[in-house]
Amino acid sequence: MSPWLNSPLAIGIGTRELVVGATTPRWMRLYRKPLAPPEPVSVAIADEQCFTGAGLLGALNIALTTELAQTGQKGASKRGARIVLDDFWASHAILRGDFRALRAREIEEVVLAHFADLYGIESASVLVRFSVQRGGHTVFASALSRTLLDGIDAASAAAGVDIRCIRLGLPEMLNRVKGVEGAGAAMLLFVTDTLMQAVMTEEDRWVAYDAQRLFPGDASDAARIAACAEQAFERLASRTSGKREDCRVYLFGVEIDPSPFEGRFAATQWPAQPALDASVAHRLMEAAR
Repeated sequence: MSPWLNSPLAIGIGTRELVVGATTPRWMRLYRKPLAPPEPVSVAIADEQCFTGAGLLGALNIALTTELAQTGQKGASKRGARIVLDDFWASHAILRGDFRALRAREIEEVVLAHFADLYGIESASVLVRFSVQRGGHTVFASALSRTLLDGIDAASAAAGVDIRCIRLGLPEMLNRVKGVEGAGAAMLLFVTDTLMQAVMTEEDRWVAYDAQRLFPGDASDAARIAACAEQAFERLASRTSGKREDCRVYLFGVEIDPSPFEGRFAATQWPAQPALDASVAHRLMEAAR
């Protein structure tokens, strides 16, 4: 019997690929040299179905069936799973105000109204998650399609998998960011092959958010990304007291030549982060482990 038979699954869902891997069981971590988990299962989403819920769910069905067959599960017992989704599949926002005296339900209503005003999203069609930041004057919020979540739950249940949590790539990365400290404004720039996301920080707090869709070739064009970053700062300028020339930029995701950022921003840095040689979906899977 495979030692990975009942181990939880880690699932990374990108826009063009989905990766499923086993996590090391707790009892095995006690070993001095625990066994390495089997190679993750990678399933490409068909080109004509990339960026669609149907493509995601089709790839998920194939990946779960393949992974469970590899470990020998016969459907007698359920396995847990943790999922990290690419941010393409959700909407994010950072709201500013005085949230200190509001109940969770009241904050949820404010968040839903914000997404409705900003993106035209119907409240009943999404599930929102939010986190009130230190001090109670900003809220980081995300909205996920209920239809997509229901589809993921149904596909997983059909494969005998119990989804224990679904997280998103950006908040997961933000919670792991270290070394971005100090007074003044800073911009955290998260770049993948499909999306550039900018999070402004002041006094170690997230204060503003901006996102821009990227198209083939954009992510490898450092000058293009630097120009997009400058535009993002100008859109967010009213949310921060800093000036662009004094703002530090921290780059995450796709490796980018920092030279085009010189003269636009005060400094550009590459904080420590997971290896960049793996695909986006594979890195999301590792984050889910």
